[in-house]
Amino acid sequence: MFEHWELNNLVKTYHTKKALNGVSISLNPNEITGLFGTNGAGKSTLIKCMMNLISFDEGSIHHNSEQPQNTHIGYLPELIQLPESISALQLIRHGLRLKQSDPNLAEESLTEVGLDSAFWNKPISTYSKGMRQRTGLAFALAGNPSWLVLDEPMSGLDAMGRKHVLELLKKRHKEQCGILICSHIVPDLVRLCDRILIMAAGEVRENFIVEKHSMEEAEHLESRLEDWEKLKIPEAITI
Repeated sequence: MFEHWELNNLVKTYHTKKALNGVSISLNPNEITGLFGTNGAGKSTLIKCMMNLISFDEGSIHHNSEQPQNTHIGYLPELIQLPESISALQLIRHGLRLKQSDPNLAEESLTEVGLDSAFWNKPISTYSKGMRQRTGLAFALAGNPSWLVLDEPMSGLDAMGRKHVLELLKKRHKEQCGILICSHIVPDLVRLCDRILIMAAGEVRENFIVEKHSMEEAEHLESRLEDWEKLKIPEAITI
């Protein structure tokens, strides 16, 4: 099982733009950590570096597992691309085989995310955006990962779907699963997270501690992001 993640001074440049400018954070599996910022703040780039999907120019990423980096991580990308010709059930069974888990557990994963069983055996090409999102989340959850890294997991879900996913993630966390979640939906972040890292211009600006999980905190979080976007202070902080 993964324990703490340590990301030290990560730098990533696209052409002449620094997407990450010296990001240093520590992630604790006992907390649900959120990433919050405007488009282009560096959130998805940071996650892709963690998932080893892109390389970074400087810095390091460490954790205490001797297993390959993605073995025990459930990952949901921001822009999910699923094979169109197969069904959700086939996809999740395939994912479980890749994770060396029992493919017969696929039904449990699909039930857990609330995908209507009438569609389990239908081609993904027939699915709505919300159904595709649920399928992607089921793929991430399959195999009982010790960490979930989720980039905009509520995208395409209605209010009831978002509530269902929030409760599901809280349940997984209580079962000893670390969670890092990136979202633009401020109330969802505040309801779920223990702390939220505010990012602006490729840097972590603030470690926002959530205490009451209230709408007042959601409004304050938005206000803090606006302040950092205005200031554009060059120094990053270490969390």
